Amino acid sequence: MSIVAALSLLIAATPTLAQYRTYSQIGAFMQRVAADHPDITRFYDLGLSEEGRHIWAIQITDDPDVEEDEPEFRYISTMHGDEWVGNEMCLFFIDLLTEGYGVDPDITDLVDEIDIWIVPLMNPDGYVDVERENANGVDLNRDFPDPYTSPENTPDGRAAETGVIMNWTFASSFTLSANMHTGALVVNYPFDNNAEGADVYTPTPDDDMFIWISEEYSRHNLPMWNSPSFYHGITNGADWYAIAGGMQDWNYHYMGSNEVTLELSNTYIPPYSQIPTYWEQNRDSMLAYMATCLIGVRGIVTDVDTGLPLGATVTVVGRDHEIYTDPDVGDYHRMLLPGTYDLYFEADGYDPLTVTNVVVAAGPATRLDVTLETSSRIVYPNGGETLTAGVATEVTWTGNESAQYQVQYTDNYVETATVTDDFEDGSLGPDYDTGGDQDWFVTAGQSHSGEHSARAGDIGDNEISWMTRTATGGVLNFWYRVSSQSGFDYFSFYIDDDEEIHTSGNGSWTYYGTTLPAGSHVLRWEYEKDDNQSLYADTVWIDDLELATAETEWGNIVELTEPGVMSVEWVPRGEGDDYKVRVRRVFGGGSHGVWDESDATFSVEPGLIGDLNGDGVVDLSDLALLLAHYGWCEGDANYNPVTDIDGNGCTDLSDLAALLAHYGETYP
Repeated sequence: MSIVAALSLLIAATPTLAQYRTYSQIGAFMQRVAADHPDITRFYDLGLSEEGRHIWAIQITDDPDVEEDEPEFRYISTMHGDEWVGNEMCLFFIDLLTEGYGVDPDITDLVDEIDIWIVPLMNPDGYVDVERENANGVDLNRDFPDPYTSPENTPDGRAAETGVIMNWTFASSFTLSANMHTGALVVNYPFDNNAEGADVYTPTPDDDMFIWISEEYSRHNLPMWNSPSFYHGITNGADWYAIAGGMQDWNYHYMGSNEVTLELSNTYIPPYSQIPTYWEQNRDSMLAYMATCLIGVRGIVTDVDTGLPLGATVTVVGRDHEIYTDPDVGDYHRMLLPGTYDLYFEADGYDPLTVTNVVVAAGPATRLDVTLETSSRIVYPNGGETLTAGVATEVTWTGNESAQYQVQYTDNYVETATVTDDFEDGSLGPDYDTGGDQDWFVTAGQSHSGEHSARAGDIGDNEISWMTRTATGGVLNFWYRVSSQSGFDYFSFYIDDDEEIHTSGNGSWTYYGTTLPAGSHVLRWEYEKDDNQSLYADTVWIDDLELATAETEWGNIVELTEPGVMSVEWVPRGEGDDYKVRVRRVFGGGSHGVWDESDATFSVEPGLIGDLNGDGVVDLSDLALLLAHYGWCEGDANYNPVTDIDGNGCTDLSDLAALLAHYGETYP
């Protein structure tokens, strides 16, 4: 039996009330439903409004008291207190799911497979007063953190209702949601805003997915689907009109969750006699949209040794968007359309993992469970020790006992510093390399701030222009603007050959930001054209680059250990107080784990030149040790770094001369 046919059999499918429910009646209804269906529901008071009214939620799922490996979904309505259709749709939807569970197999499957949350009334004060804003005159859908106007992801200084939703979201792991409004008839998908606050199409990295799930809602609602104003009843938010502080953008930018805004009626508060018609138009849409949270890739991320769940970040390579596992279970749910993808998993204290060629088919999500290994850890020297120049010491670490490692040292460790480049000096400078068919250059007249920006070279068909520079672990952000033939001429940005941005079209200035892991990285910006046509300015600009740099220089102690080796002999050569060592796993194929450095610097004090065995005197035993290894160089089986006094890679005449010059000396 189809969902549509089955729903017609349910009493809950059509409302029979005579008027909109009051604030108190909404709470009483939700409490009654929870009491009548204790096996699949829980009633929650999320917090209080500015005037002390409750913001209620109901949870509907097969085992509400247990955290399960399943996506979390939510509908929220009536952020604007004078937009009432959504709260009634939410209440009827609650009735539909609870009455249909165990009766209709499709509804039963949805309740079994999804952790469903519904908040019918986010702005109870505005609802009671029939006002758009809350009791303090705040428009709640302009009050959330926004990367361009209010970037701090905190409820501090925001409306009470905004804080309630933010704190609830911080404690949850929502995969998909929607918030309901009236005043138009359309599904509005992110982004709602951009750096310029301009009314221009502003796509997320998941634009293809957002278009599809939006149409999954609108195609079941014929008046919406056949809209004379919006093709297929959907629109990109900023392309319609840009707003700052919207809830859907906050969810995507900050929380790794997908959300759209549902505009359900051109009339803000239509007569209640029309509500049955609105329910018929939206009922199947609400079910179909909710079901989309089951597409893509899903799985559990755990510790390879303990099997415990991890709080991990999951990224699709080439899409600048992170989602997060639920740390209670370790489950993630990455919504994607059919295709083949590479997924990148990382967690604090663990080596990252890239899984390539993950095939996503139509229908239920592809299953991909992964395990992560703890990163290697320096044991000695780990900070605060005092070593002696010329005397061998063992550098030791923990890690996978069958793995291979790279080990390095530095004698000039310094903290990283953040530098900015706004290109206002008129040139790229020595930190940049550029090439391809035409070089990048600094131009005036197009910039995010100031007067200058870096611009790709003037290339023709089938040509490319690239620019690179290095950065170290830490902050990285910049602004870019693309002006090209959409779908044909592309701007791409790479970090260590991993594509982070790949986009085309005529857009506004767009922000990109990330945090680089420790170590050195190669950044690459490129603009590439296809074999015909040009549109708009046919280029890309970069401006206001901010990144971390350091002057620390690292040298290899050993480039690649033998499998299972967890220590290496090292002879520090010069004195100083700014020494560190670091280690990382080598996976092969150019892939590495994360570096672990000494927790703090350690010192190397002057040693006695020629005292090869460290007994405090240069004598015959040291000479015998040197002669036993004389003539051997780095890479030879019998090479001994202790006898290589000058550190030139060989035990040779210069080392013998140095020893004899200090023969008979004792350490003071």
